[in-house]
Amino acid sequence: MRNLIHRFRNVVRPRFRIIEVEDDFPEMMESRALYVLSEDGDTWAAAMVCPCGCRTVLHLNLIADQRPCWYLNRQGGGSLTPSVWRRDNCGAHFWFRGGRVYWTPDQPHTLMRDLRLWRG
Repeated sequence: MRNLIHRFRNVVRPRFRIIEVEDDFPEMMESRALYVLSEDGDTWAAAMVCPCGCRTVLHLNLIADQRPCWYLNRQGGGSLTPSVWRRDNCGAHFWFRGGRVYWTPDQPHTLMRDLRLWRG
């Protein structure tokens, strides 16, 4: 039964796509997209619409000598390390692995969040 639930969650859990941008992030961002900002071939920031449904744009620093900082691995759909945690407002806390959002165990209503994200 647990394996069946795991398979169902992977079907419901939508994939994000990586969108490369230069100069600045677009004013209107798509949900289910991770925007990666580069300048002269150097990647220095990422942004995404919060997957919880609150529509807040999350800005993530990718420059190693500034804090906080995330590491982006583009292989396999894209992954961010460490987890993303909004400590204010919606309190979303998730891992971004293989181009998908995986909610941490402390998050409520994760199936509903995945379904809302899947619908767009």
